[in-house]
Amino acid sequence: MRAQHVSLTLTLVFVLACGDDDTPDVDASTVDAGESGPTRLAAVRDIAGNVLLPTYEDFAGAAADLETATAAWADSGSETDLEAARNAWFEAMRIWQQAELMLVGPAGAMDLVAGGEDLRDAIYSWPIVNRCRVDQELVGGAYVDVDTFANENVNVLGLDALEALLFVEGDENGCAPNSSINTSGAWTEIVPELATRRAAYAATAATLVRRDADALVAIWDTDFMTVITTAGEGSELYASAQEALNGISDALFYLDKEAKDMKVAVPAGISIDCATDSCPDDRESLYANHSIPHVANNVRGFGLVFTGGDGMGFDDLLVEAGAESLSTEVLDAVDAAITLADAIEGDVPTILAADPAGLDALHAALKAITDLFKTQVVAVLDLELPMRAEGDND
Repeated sequence: MRAQHVSLTLTLVFVLACGDDDTPDVDASTVDAGESGPTRLAAVRDIAGNVLLPTYEDFAGAAADLETATAAWADSGSETDLEAARNAWFEAMRIWQQAELMLVGPAGAMDLVAGGEDLRDAIYSWPIVNRCRVDQELVGGAYVDVDTFANENVNVLGLDALEALLFVEGDENGCAPNSSINTSGAWTEIVPELATRRAAYAATAATLVRRDADALVAIWDTDFMTVITTAGEGSELYASAQEALNGISDALFYLDKEAKDMKVAVPAGISIDCATDSCPDDRESLYANHSIPHVANNVRGFGLVFTGGDGMGFDDLLVEAGAESLSTEVLDAVDAAITLADAIEGDVPTILAADPAGLDALHAALKAITDLFKTQVVAVLDLELPMRAEGDND
């Protein structure tokens, strides 16, 4: 780990983007928590109806396009169709990275989220990824039976497995030399047909992603939309609108824990989880080198949920509670982080090779959002911190 360093120039740029550094903190004791059930239920309904379900539906459409593109590549084996499949993956990932901030209800983890059904991990299981396991499956060939392969562990399924299949080039595998696929000669045997196998496996993985995306939309359409929009009015899961709003708030902590801490702080060497000056090999997107755009889309997803899209969101609840300046400060910080991320050229390895402190400004920009949210916003709206955030002083 290296000491976090943000130059005076970057600090000045960030202050200009986010507003006056002397803006006083909001004292939660001086504003009305605004626990109006109808108002909070309206926000829950708008976030669910204008942001969450439409994002899942958009992703399902992109997943269908990815399925079509990978099937075309499997049929032709052409570089043109491979490039089209890669582009379809980029589009699906663009939407899913926004949806990562929307792991409410069935998309969420069963043991952490009310109504969670673990549907997220089958679609995208990062950081549970294993290139070696993907290569072992290339040798085994079980992917030829789509329905059977659906029962495999998440680290050989989903958009993360697809990244390895679509973007890894060459004949090397990701396993250790003493792995059985190497010691037995099994990998060497399949090298002549490696491209064909990767394409066939990718087509299967994309079909399963599309099925899981459709299943997520179907659950929302047939059941969960009613469950969340009747919070406090007969919902079988949420006794109050405040509980439902808190479930949505919990999902936004992805920006703090996964995006800021894991996607940026670890590879940048800011986190204690990196024992050296930097750890670029711990970045999210190892093969497509799209880690920074992923973070930018995480921030966009946060902004969509925070504002409720075109409807009522957390920003409106803050205004109702007398904390309009706080709402503006959060929105300005979101805009600043997106602008900064979009302006970064290259991905994590090239950035850190050019400047060991090259990701510090992005980390600071994310921290500006998450500090406001997990302290002032949570306090003003009387929300509870998720268990994973309790005791976090970062």
